[in-house]
Parts: sequence; structure tokens; C-alpha cells
Amino acid sequence: MDAILDRAIGRASVVARWAARCGGALLLAGAIIVSIDVIARKLFAVSLGGADELSGYAFAIGAAWSFAFVVLVRGNVRVDALYVHLPAALAAILDLVALLALLAFASVVAWYGWDVMAGSFSRGARSNSSLAVPLWMPQVLWWLGYAMFALTLLLVIARVGLALLLRDFAAVSRWAGARSTEEDAQSEIESARAATGVAEVQGAR
Repeated sequence: MDAILDRAIGRASVVARWAARCGGALLLAGAIIVSIDVIARKLFAVSLGGADELSGYAFAIGAAWSFAFVVLVRGNVRVDALYVHLPAALAAILDLVALLALLAFASVVAWYGWDVMAGSFSRGARSNSSLAVPLWMPQVLWWLGYAMFALTLLLVIARVGLALLLRDFAAVSRWAGARSTEEDAQSEIESARAATGVAEVQGAR
């Protein structure tokens, strides 16, 4: 069972990583659009029109598409001043409780978000701006991020719950525990090495 869940989480990780990259690209695109609009207003007294609206959509969608990846890399912020001093069993239980709380939040947002999106589609609602964007379009992309977030949480919760039943607290920490300072440092080192490797390859070309 654990092998099946590991494979499922591995596939979810691939999807989540690409979704996070797309989300980051959307955020960058939104920042570029706003920057161009600000410069055009300052220098030429003209506006692109709708830059703030498009950047708002980009921010909402980009953030939602990143949530699943954040869970999988345990990048969510935690107050761990007390956590690091707890017994392994209690820390593992609290890790599971934290995931369940996140799932409750994601499920509620996805549930009501679907109603909002479906209502916008059925009414043909459009944004109150010069762009008149059909609201269901950005809403469905935003909703997909939360749906992926909830499904990813379900997989991780199943894996953590199984590890907890087996009293494998190390596995619980590996999947859901707060990242240690050493792990953060190692991640930064690996990122730096990867960036250096890319630079070296490009320099060799």
C-alpha cells in the first residue's frame, strides 16, 4: 500500500511542480504587464487598459496553482518553537492534524468556488471593466488550483496516516513534518549547484 501511495504522490509531484512553474510564469507576466502600464502612463500618458485586472487574475491563479507543490516540499510556514521539542509520536499526530486542517480549508474553498464559477458561467457574467472578461474563465483556472491542492492533500494524508498506524514517525516527518534548518540549508546548496551547473553549460556553449 505504501508503495502505491508513494508512486501516486510521485506523479502528483510532477504535476504540482509544473503547475507551480506555470503559476510563477503567470505572476511574472502580471508583474511585467503592470510595469509596462506604469511606465506608459508616466512617459506617454497612456494606459494599456485592464492591466490591474489581468494582474489580479494572474496573482489568484498563480498562487492557487502553487499550493500543492508547497505542501509536497513542506514549504508552508509554521511556528515550530515548541514543535521541535515535542516527542516524535506527538509531533507526528500534530502533523496529521495540520494536514487535516489544510484539507478542510481547501475543500471549503473548492466547494464554494465551484458554485461561484458555475454561477458565473450560467449567468454569462463578465467583469465590470473595458475588457469584459467572462468571469468563469479565470475562475475555473483558479478553482483547478484548489482542486489540485485538495487532491494532493488527500494523498499525503493517506500516506501519513498509514505511516502513523505503523508507528513510522520518521516517515511522517519526511512527508509532513516541519522542515529543519539543515534541510533548508541543503535545499539552498542544491539549488545553487544546479544554477551553477546551468551557467557552466551555457558558458561552455
